[in-house]
Amino acid sequence: MIRQYEVLNTIVQPDDVPFYGVPFPGFFLLDEDGVIVDKLFNRHFAHRDGVEAILDSYAGRVLPGAGDPLTTASEDDGIAVTAFVRGGAGVLRAGPRRRLILRVAMPEGLHIYDDPVPDGMVATSITIDGPDGFRNDPAECEPTHPFELPGVTQPLQVWDGTVDFTMNVWADSVLGKTIADGAESIEVDVTIRYQACDNAQCFIPRTRTLRLEIPTGLSTRPNFSRARAMVGEVVDMDSATHMKRLIERQTAD
Repeated sequence: MIRQYEVLNTIVQPDDVPFYGVPFPGFFLLDEDGVIVDKLFNRHFAHRDGVEAILDSYAGRVLPGAGDPLTTASEDDGIAVTAFVRGGAGVLRAGPRRRLILRVAMPEGLHIYDDPVPDGMVATSITIDGPDGFRNDPAECEPTHPFELPGVTQPLQVWDGTVDFTMNVWADSVLGKTIADGAESIEVDVTIRYQACDNAQCFIPRTRTLRLEIPTGLSTRPNFSRARAMVGEVVDMDSATHMKRLIERQTAD
């Protein structure tokens, strides 16, 4: 059992590979014996994940923090749908990524469907609607399992119990400027459409929209004119020396 955690923000560079350009941010999670038990890397240097992301990943279940934006809705059939934002104490800033989790908790005996489904049935779908500059990746979901339905030749893919749909979200420069102009929060609507069934019957498809009030804050960026326009709060950072070395390496050959 892991009792101590150490998170490293590091650059991985093999000895026999020349280093060019800007490194991508990445995290390793080590156990008390120094063994890597989880990792997370981003393809975009401007998008950073908080420590919560990798700790939640290792724990196997995301638990909302006390201050994280959260809203929930309970249905008559016992299904509960919850949306919340995880990372950075729930505060959205220009650049760093947060995770928006849509959790569907179903009573025993009920399930919902993934694509593909036969004609007349509804697969689960999720859409997000936010202000200009609010961005999100497609939802990542937990594995389904096959379900045999009488009269259908191929098993259907279903979720039951509790399932999380996770979307990376962030603010681009447009929303960053709005934040810099004094916006203290934004409203984001998360809509899920699904059809719940049991072993004997399917219920009427349902569409549920949950609204999140997400607090916003300024990021800290280098003292470049574009960065000032994005966030309004900067730090002095002289990159001339590093740029000179990069140019020298690239022109050495």
